Amino acid sequence: MSVSRIPTRQRIVNTALELFASKGITETTTRQIADFAQVNEVTLFRHFGNKHGLLLAVLQECLQKYLVLAQVGESLMVSDISSQSDLRRFLKYYIQSSLRALESVPELVRSLVGEAGQYPLESRQALAQGINQVNQTIATAIHDVLINSRLQYSLPPIKLANLLNTCILGYAVITLTSDVQAIWNDRDEFVSTLVDMFVQEVIPISQANPIIDIPAEIVREILLQAKKCGVKDYAIAYLLFGSGITALDITRLGLTDYQHHANHGILRTKDNSGNERSVPLNQKILGHRYGSATNNPLSAYLKTRKNDLNHDLKDRSNDLKELQNSDKIELLFLSSDRQPLSLEELEQMWERWTQPYQNLDGSNLTIDQARHTWCIEMLSRGIDVDSFSIISGIKPKELQAYQIRLNQKLAIDKAIALDS
Repeated sequence: MSVSRIPTRQRIVNTALELFASKGITETTTRQIADFAQVNEVTLFRHFGNKHGLLLAVLQECLQKYLVLAQVGESLMVSDISSQSDLRRFLKYYIQSSLRALESVPELVRSLVGEAGQYPLESRQALAQGINQVNQTIATAIHDVLINSRLQYSLPPIKLANLLNTCILGYAVITLTSDVQAIWNDRDEFVSTLVDMFVQEVIPISQANPIIDIPAEIVREILLQAKKCGVKDYAIAYLLFGSGITALDITRLGLTDYQHHANHGILRTKDNSGNERSVPLNQKILGHRYGSATNNPLSAYLKTRKNDLNHDLKDRSNDLKELQNSDKIELLFLSSDRQPLSLEELEQMWERWTQPYQNLDGSNLTIDQARHTWCIEMLSRGIDVDSFSIISGIKPKELQAYQIRLNQKLAIDKAIALDS
């Protein structure tokens, strides 16, 4: 593409990336970037303010390109994964691809490490947000890999992704700034060791802890605790127990994915393959009613969400087009800093609601137990397995475990009734 056809801002970013990667950040001047991009230096300052502003734009560009590569790579591989050996193959592919990407711009990485202390707070925060986006993408992939492989890990996917990317980045920094052979013989040894560390901790779901639902009285208390934390917390807790969708589903929900038909609310979710399913949002949860289709914890949150959106549009009228095109606006739930709600934030919310409560064995309640509780309640209401498989996305064979747990609860209830 000719220089004249590339937008000025993008041309400056492309040129800066090329020079930063080849010469380093310190050795590259804004005058050099402007000359190579065939623009006036004043134009560069008008777009980016200063060199740090330009560096921030370059880093965001790199992270976005990396996100696309990561998403394409995981989408091509995840659907083919069905065993522990496939999990090993996926991790090896991701680690090697990440290292190649970092090592392709050695001067940029060296400069980032050497000059990190000089960056303004805004740049460091923006870079951290970009890294969190990468971690979130890989956490989603890890979650899907474990589900497809019918494996379970002791840590949640987001923490696995954080740890994995920290190890990868640390190795890359050591490689580009010191004698890595004093620590690792070669890259293959590092990759194999890191893969082994992750894979040896997974266990088949059949050997994992049994399905444990949450008693009705504790579910009621959890919902009340969430209500005290605010309308967003209350809406999310309501979705977890009223629709049985997963934490990952909640982070992906868009504003248009909730609709009400007649007297019921309907949620629309989508898996990584693009397959959609519709899930009814129950107004009654374990004996307690939580409003109606048009007046419930979720609809109350949507009113505040709409007010916040209008406020953003008003405050940023000069950037209206950019804001309207932002994918973040389309998401149903955002974090406090208007970024997409992450799995890690959702886990923290769950911990706040459930802190006073524990399972009978003394273990902490997990967010997956909300889905288990919903499944068992739906089956107890008499829904047939085939219909429930459609709305839950759980295969009929996998529902047998929930039916067994329901039968255990019913048997206990019958035995207690004999004593009354």
